[in-house]
Amino acid sequence: MDQKSAGLNITIFFCQQIDPDQDTNRRALEKELGKRIRFFPLPCSGRIDPLHLMGALESGADKVYLVTCPEGACRYQEGNLRARKRIAYTQGLIEEIGLERERLELIITPAGNPVTVDELARGLLAREALIGPSPIRG
Repeated sequence: MDQKSAGLNITIFFCQQIDPDQDTNRRALEKELGKRIRFFPLPCSGRIDPLHLMGALESGADKVYLVTCPEGACRYQEGNLRARKRIAYTQGLIEEIGLERERLELIITPAGNPVTVDELARGLLAREALIGPSPIRG
C-alpha cells in the first residue's frame, strides 16, 4: 500500500452470499485497520439504497465500494442489475455536489473464483493510489 492510500477510509457494502465465513474474515481486517475500513454485509447488493452510499461518504469514507455476487448468480435474480443502477444514480448525485464519481465503485465478483471478503478488501486497498482523501473529511 502506498503513502497516499495509507490513510484512506474505505467503506465496503457487500452481498453476504460471496463469503459464507464473512463474519470471521472481515473481523480480522477490521481489527488490523481499525476505523479505516468499514464493512456492511447486505442480504443482497440490490437492497442498497442511494442514501446508504451517500451516508457513507458523508460519514468520512474516501471511497465506497458495492460488491455483488457474480452476474447470473444472484439468489434474487436481479440484485446485481439493481445494484448497478443504484451506483450509477448515486454517482450522478455526488457529481452534482462536486465529488468525483470514482468515489463510488461497483465490484462484481467473478464467477467460479470464490473470494473471501478480506481478500477482496485487501486487493481493493492495494489499488487505491489514484484517489485522495475526500474533501468532505476536511
